[in-house]
Amino acid sequence: MKNKILLVLFSITGLSIAIGFGSKIIQGKKSNVASCIVVKSNARPKGWPWRGISLQSGKSDYQDIQYLNSCGINFVRIQLKPCKRTENGKIKPVDAFYNEIAWADKILDECKKYKMTALIADNYLVLDPNDDVDDKSKEFWQGNTYMDSAYAQINIICNHFKNRGDELSAYEFIGEPAIGSDEFSKAQSPPRLEEFFSNTLKIIRKYDKNRFLLLTPGPFGKPLNYVGFKGFNIKDDKLIYGAHMYLPMPFTHQGIKNRPRGVEYPGTIAGKYWDKNALIKTFNSLKTFESKTGYPIYIGEFQSVRWAPNCNQWVKDVADIISQYNWGWSYFAYQPDYDFWNPFMEVKNPNDNMKEWKLENKGKETAIWKYFITTLYKKSNK
Repeated sequence: MKNKILLVLFSITGLSIAIGFGSKIIQGKKSNVASCIVVKSNARPKGWPWRGISLQSGKSDYQDIQYLNSCGINFVRIQLKPCKRTENGKIKPVDAFYNEIAWADKILDECKKYKMTALIADNYLVLDPNDDVDDKSKEFWQGNTYMDSAYAQINIICNHFKNRGDELSAYEFIGEPAIGSDEFSKAQSPPRLEEFFSNTLKIIRKYDKNRFLLLTPGPFGKPLNYVGFKGFNIKDDKLIYGAHMYLPMPFTHQGIKNRPRGVEYPGTIAGKYWDKNALIKTFNSLKTFESKTGYPIYIGEFQSVRWAPNCNQWVKDVADIISQYNWGWSYFAYQPDYDFWNPFMEVKNPNDNMKEWKLENKGKETAIWKYFITTLYKKSNK
């Protein structure tokens, strides 16, 4: 862990917050907020079931909302990524944090204009990109230093957006909870996850009673985490339960972190045959959870790297399943930071060896993007 500490003080509605970097990222005074006593209901947010897409500030802006609305999209997942926006140290992490909030404001203004709604997702609760700790580290979940830091950020965000209308429907904080860096590291669900979600909800309710909070069990928000899962002991009438769909990982993440390429779908992957029926079975426990609890279900991310053989079929199968279930979802992603997730990318020369496929940007003319705007997004608004 770095020893550098840089301290900046803020005063927000009487709450003093210290923001620093290194071993102390952000610290805020603990709030004496009453425990939530609202019981679960069948409430649904605006535009449900959402048919949306994720947005990041690196390559997208408020001007994109008009186009997305014209495609039939009724929802955007606004991803705040301050630690990724420091431009290799050219921008201070605190400034990057507030720049992300300003960018989100512009997106929300456009959502209001076009009668769309949004979720704000902040999954980077350690601001300093040079810190050795993030929310996948044991240190983040031990003690109070990093947890209080995270609560302080959440407090700033919720206070800032408290006067927004229904263009902002929900919040997401730590959408892929885990201790461990990837699926090969024997990742575990954080032991204080329910505590984190409970305290986060108290912060949200301090400012408004209308926003939904997304909850997801760990590790990594996989649909299979719902096997035997009965829900968190958190009572509120505006909760959404969610997951991210990237299974099977050797297919969707091939070529990333030295994973072998050339893995095909449908086909036998890591000793198991994967096709649409296998994908349906992957969602079985989540479907059972929905039927028993009545909570709205949201798949916040699904995508395959664009060089995966037959990746479009995998995406179509997942989208078809979750749409038939009437779950909310957001495709990942519109103009993302990494090109291999970008739906505007296609294989440049399919006749090459599939293990060496290169991508090229074909813009809005890719087969998968045309499928979404003609079959899924437009259909959702009929």
